[in-house]
Amino acid sequence: MQENEEVFLLSDQNHVLDKAFELFRICYKQNDWNEAKKIIRHMHKVSENLYKTQQKYGDISPLQLPMKRPLIFYIGYSYLAESIVYQKQGLYEEARSCISHYENLDQYNLSDPESQEEVNRFKIFAKANSYAADLLAGNFEILLEYHNFIKSDDEEVLPGLITILEAANLNNWNVDHILNDHLPHDLEAFASYEDIGNRVYYIKLLFQLALYTFNKKSYHDTINYILEYLAIAVNMDVYREFITNAAMYEKVRKLASTEQQLRYEIIIKGVLTNEKNINSHVLNGNAL
Repeated sequence: MQENEEVFLLSDQNHVLDKAFELFRICYKQNDWNEAKKIIRHMHKVSENLYKTQQKYGDISPLQLPMKRPLIFYIGYSYLAESIVYQKQGLYEEARSCISHYENLDQYNLSDPESQEEVNRFKIFAKANSYAADLLAGNFEILLEYHNFIKSDDEEVLPGLITILEAANLNNWNVDHILNDHLPHDLEAFASYEDIGNRVYYIKLLFQLALYTFNKKSYHDTINYILEYLAIAVNMDVYREFITNAAMYEKVRKLASTEQQLRYEIIIKGVLTNEKNINSHVLNGNAL
């Protein structure tokens, strides 16, 4: 966990729902789905109880810590986060059930403009994640439709490409025709993102690209994606994926150029000299 995350979570000045939101993002980054489920249940319980209290007694916000977002966001996000966990576990029907909940947040009696804006945003998220569940389940027929959907919204392109590659890797699809629309120019743009959310998306895209090119035996590209991933992930507390990428590199090490091998050695040396890095985590026995 990075220092700014630790400070936020330890502070008594932040609402429990905001802490739950950040904790889920950390679990997503680390692919820790079991812990994520516990956080999601807590977020859902707290947000629903707070909604019921507000409906019964009116606005009680002066009596509690302020939330960063409208209450409806946390209700919707608890369902969205749960749908993501189910997708990652291959439980697509369960994911669709969660999606139907945050697709229909109109049922909640929260009519202020900020809440309505969140309700509309979650409808878009629901559409995107419905596509994702179908793709991951093997529905190749909707691939082009989904591609057109993500191209219509700049914010959907990066997570959308991750979904397309995940589906391709799961179902042994060839999606070169889609990747050719985005690489390398979009990849260069993604690399320039500085906020933590998009940085996490970026390394997850690199991870999926490494798997995809590995399966296609495009090993030179695989090595480059692995090295780019490792160079960034070493500072991001993503232990499980880091180990997987390092293991994948070892499988293709003999095909690496001198330049690629030198870059790998520099990255690993950096790992071994950083007390908060993956190496110390492995030595403590917590990596898997």
